[in-house]
Amino acid sequence: MKTFFMLIKNMLLFLSVLLIILVLFLYLYYGILDHGFRREEKKAAANAGKQSAQPVSGNSLRNDRMLNLLPVPYKIEYHEGSIKLPGKLTFQVDATLKDQVGDFLEGLPGIEPAWVSGGAFFRCVMDASIPAQGYRLILNPGYAVINYSTGQGLHYGLVTVKVLMQNYQNNIPCVTITDSPDLEIRGAMLDISRNKVPTLATLMGIAGLLADLKYNHLELYIEGFSFAYPSFKPLWEGSETPLTGNEIKQLDAFCRENYIDLVPNQNSLGHMAAWLATNEYQDLAECPDGFRLMGLIKMKTTLDPNDPRSLELVTRMTDDLLPNFTSGYYNVNLDEPFELGVGKNKKLARKKGVGQVYLDYVLNLHKMVTARDKKMMMWCDIALKHPEILTQLPGDITLLDWGYEAEYPFDRNGHKLDSAGISFLVCPGTSSWTSITGRTANMLGNIENAAISGKKHHAKGLLVTDWGDMGHWQYLPVSYAGYATAGALGWNSNTAAQMPLQKFLDSYVFHDPSGLMGGFALDMGSYNLFEEFLMFNMTTTMLTFQFGLRDRVMARGIFNKVIQGLTTLMKDIAPDMIDTVKTRIKMRKDYDHAGLMQFLDKQEGLLKNIRLGMADSLLVKDEYSNAITLIRLGAGIKQYITSRNSLTTDQELNLLVAMDSLCSTYLKENSRLWLLRNKPGGLDASTASLVTLKLQIAQRTGILQESSFRRNWHRFTEKLASAALVIYLKLV
Repeated sequence: MKTFFMLIKNMLLFLSVLLIILVLFLYLYYGILDHGFRREEKKAAANAGKQSAQPVSGNSLRNDRMLNLLPVPYKIEYHEGSIKLPGKLTFQVDATLKDQVGDFLEGLPGIEPAWVSGGAFFRCVMDASIPAQGYRLILNPGYAVINYSTGQGLHYGLVTVKVLMQNYQNNIPCVTITDSPDLEIRGAMLDISRNKVPTLATLMGIAGLLADLKYNHLELYIEGFSFAYPSFKPLWEGSETPLTGNEIKQLDAFCRENYIDLVPNQNSLGHMAAWLATNEYQDLAECPDGFRLMGLIKMKTTLDPNDPRSLELVTRMTDDLLPNFTSGYYNVNLDEPFELGVGKNKKLARKKGVGQVYLDYVLNLHKMVTARDKKMMMWCDIALKHPEILTQLPGDITLLDWGYEAEYPFDRNGHKLDSAGISFLVCPGTSSWTSITGRTANMLGNIENAAISGKKHHAKGLLVTDWGDMGHWQYLPVSYAGYATAGALGWNSNTAAQMPLQKFLDSYVFHDPSGLMGGFALDMGSYNLFEEFLMFNMTTTMLTFQFGLRDRVMARGIFNKVIQGLTTLMKDIAPDMIDTVKTRIKMRKDYDHAGLMQFLDKQEGLLKNIRLGMADSLLVKDEYSNAITLIRLGAGIKQYITSRNSLTTDQELNLLVAMDSLCSTYLKENSRLWLLRNKPGGLDASTASLVTLKLQIAQRTGILQESSFRRNWHRFTEKLASAALVIYLKLV
């Protein structure tokens, strides 16, 4: 017995020594990491002297020399004088199109149209030589003529008249416009599934703006329960506020009237987290116990493609969704099945290859889609990652090449897809999501890159995406510049340098006679120039909200892991972008908190003096004002993480109080603004991380009010936890 107790004593002593060594190691390792970060900060400060944070002024995109019209027409001939459409407007057109033209003209302010058989002021004349979506518009002081070959081309000519009439207050320069689009399809995809489900009125408003930008394709991205599936009512009723079939039918009818194809869109393999979280379908997951993406994010999002019940579920979902649409297309997505081949199908993937496992599911899904007389569309990230399957895809599938950075290799991918004889769309983004107020320079470069590459490699069209990752925190007006740019360049791809973007936003989108709001909106998308570097797919301010009030060593460790994960994801689809990431990080500078605050002060002062003439003028201004509050809060977190170790207790308390006030102000105002454009479901989930932030602030405030010993003990354990996490992240 004595020997047993001696053994226990020696073991405890040994474990105690090991624990002390571990604690000392972690504490010393923390010091090494912190010293390394201080060294990086000195280097960043030196880089900051080489780089100036100068937001691109919206005025540089004004272009007063061009006709104030987007898309920029293919050819414009200017004549003497101007034209004013009379209130009593006689028009002439083939009787089969009388109602179409009459209804459109009746929607113009101050116009009462009257159809006549001859001698009309406004004449619409058939010309078979004009392309199907093209038109010729002749505006002279005493008459107007639209030449067209199809009803769609005539519609675009009428839209041009509508836009010019507003932008020139019905005193339009006399011109002859000869116009037709570069790309057959010009589309937008709106994310209605990341917490935020717009009301029907909001969707109608967006569709109306897109129609005036000559879009002809619209998709509403559906994952989870943002659509009210009749067959699955128990899964969403009472907890969600989805878009209903009746609402979709109303939107579909409105879109058809404006020559927009409203295309059903539903995820069918990856991004199935909401379904796999239910008791009914949890066993359909490829990884039932979950999967850690980048070693950080635990997820269960991908269906088991080899389980027949997966296709049965998607088929049932499809049969609920499709009857509400008249489109001949169906976007089944199939992107980012992160867990594919690492769970239930691991052995099969080793035997056949992940690409073949994916292809087998695609082919089965394609049979289901074609049996319903639809043409299938799908993202092509997995096909590009496994190019051996490209030639095995059915020829009637349209692939969607998505990439949201200005440097994305649309040109290389387009050449590959075109050479394989594959129908495809180029898919840039608005750069609005995970950015709060956008990333203007990236948005412009990304869309121009996509449009030029798309035309060069015979893409069928351009689909601009407007996602809502990380809570869908961007307000709707932040996306307007992206909609306008994609509409313009999807129509006429080589006109980026000629676009009167800021001027058009002022006069047509925001109805700002002072000409300030367009420049303000574009400039707000430049606040990321005050950050350490240009972050991919988001701003570093936005990413900070995902960290919360972390120790800076811990925050940097998580950040480095995120960057590592991003470069890994780029490896197969856009490997040439990895060097861009590394270069940006190498040239990182200090986060310019003071400069950003001065910029936001200036923007806030400008916003107060702007007077808009649109129906939702006050709402737009309030949305931008609250967005500025959120940026201030994110910048405050940045400042706190960086400087906390050098702050006195009172200074830290003051900073915490300021952040708590900003957070409360934002949350209260956001709740009001959200309900003016969107359904209530998803609001709480959207802002959950901000509620957590308030709790962290309260906890830290409580610690600062404790004794010096307890504060120091908490700091000591926090350093150990930070060092341990960094080691863990390096190992996974």
